[in-house]
Formats: sequence, C-alpha cells, structure tokens
Amino acid sequence: MSHESGDPGFISRVSAVQVRPLLVAEISHTPPEVYFDGEEWVWRTNCSSLKELDSSPVAYYRRYVAKDAPPKSSAAFDVGKLLHTWGELLDGLDPSPFWSRAHKAPQQHVTATGQLAKSAAEWIATLPADAIPMAPAVMSMLEYQTAELLRNPAVVDILLASTDREFNIAFDIDGHPCKCRVDGATAEFFYDFKTTRDFEPTQTFHYACRDYKYDLQAAFYMIAGMQLGWPRHQMRFIATSTTYPHHNCVMTLPKEVIREAEKRVYALLKELEQRRNLDWWTPAYYGQVIEMDARHFQKGGRGW
Repeated sequence: MSHESGDPGFISRVSAVQVRPLLVAEISHTPPEVYFDGEEWVWRTNCSSLKELDSSPVAYYRRYVAKDAPPKSSAAFDVGKLLHTWGELLDGLDPSPFWSRAHKAPQQHVTATGQLAKSAAEWIATLPADAIPMAPAVMSMLEYQTAELLRNPAVVDILLASTDREFNIAFDIDGHPCKCRVDGATAEFFYDFKTTRDFEPTQTFHYACRDYKYDLQAAFYMIAGMQLGWPRHQMRFIATSTTYPHHNCVMTLPKEVIREAEKRVYALLKELEQRRNLDWWTPAYYGQVIEMDARHFQKGGRGW
C-alpha cells in the first residue's frame, strides 16, 4: 500500500483538510474482497471485530482466530449490501449506473420467501461479470427505497457534497493496526448507510444504535479521520426503512455518547492485546458457579 499520507504536501482525496505529516494513515480503494481477506489488510482490526469482542470473546475467537464461525448472511444483510452498492455507483444523483447492472431473477430461481434460490447460481453464471442479480421482490423494494432516499433533502445534500465513496483507511490506534471501510465522505464528515425494518427510523433508530453498537463505529471511524488530519466530527448515519413507504432520515449520535464509545474502543483494543497474549477467549465467569439473583423469584418477577 502507498504511504503517500506521510508526505506533508499530501491532500486526502476525501477531505480538503491536509493530512498531518508523520502520521501512518493510508487511503485505498481496493475492492471489498481485498479489504476483508487480502494479505495486506486481513491482519488489521476493524470495527466489526471489536463489536464482536465486546459482545463475546468466544464469538470473536471463533470468527477471527479459529475461523470456524458460520458466515454472516441474512436477507437483511444482503439488502444492506445492495444499498451500499447503489450508493457507491451513484453518479451525482443519477442511479442509472447501478440499475443498468441490475438483473431480475426468473421466477423459477426464486424461493417461496422471495429470495434467490440455490438454482439461481446457474442463471447468475450466464450474466456479465459486473451484473447485480436480484430477486424480483428485492428489486422492487430497492427501487422504492432508493427513490425515497432521493426525496429527502438532507440525504440529497450529503450525496451531492460527497467527495469520495467506498474507500478504506489503514491506521494505528496506540500501536494497534486498524482498518475501516467508509461508505462515503464529504469534506467535513464521514457517512454510512444503515437499513432497518422499523417503520419510522426517527423514533426507533436509537435501539439499532444500541443493539448493533453504532456508537463504537462512530468513534472508531472518527479516530481514523483524525489520523488523516480531520477534526473531531459526528458521523452521519443515513437510516432507511425496508418497510413501505421506506421512511428515511439522517441522524448523528450525541457527542457525549461518542466520547464514551471512544474510551471503549481503546479499552477493547487493550483487552484484545491481552487476550491474544494469553490465548484466553472465555468469559470471566467461566469456571465459576453462579447463584441466581433472588429478585428473579419474587412474586411478579420476570421468569417466575
């Protein structure tokens, strides 16, 4: 990878802010498969792995050390990837570069639940290499969902101000080699697309932030930006509902939440280093006999 960012005269492609000299932070536009599995990137810690460690050291070990965890895949996950591709291929506000590559699957290759069947592999093999295959129901939903995104002036402002999309940053945090893949950036902030099944994201997106640890992501990406010379900033989340009529909004996390998440990022990286050194991946309570809380057995208590 290039070390251009160490040059005092280097200007980040994603910001008008000059990258500070002597900082080891690099921008790359390698494709997702290289970012996730390429030998130059795979050994770096990303935010998803820190979230997994925060949830369960065992889960982290299975996915990132033993590498025997089941792949992350779901209908929602697949729709999210399609939305990210749509955002990456936008030409200003013109989505035709995406839709020109979209191909609707014949009905015989679609399951009863509306997803691509295993037999769809035969059909996909006949498509151009850059084709984007979709089940009919998914394509229809994505058409409505993305059209609604372009009806929101706050989303449009971000898309028009974008200076780069789908880029990678390699950086260090206290000596820990890290990486992140950013959906997009303006000259002032990073942004990220998020999908939700909830009808009205403005009312419920905070639950997703808690459950999926978007606060850690906001802090982690902010640190990456700071390594490129950016000031602290609140990452924008473009939250879009997969439920008709596909309401969407642009949201930020409170600064105090990001500050606390930033502390957790540093603590998790320290914990990761310790667990690697000790080869210790079980929770602290393993090996103990735990007495249940008596309050669970009080009349009217949950589970009694």
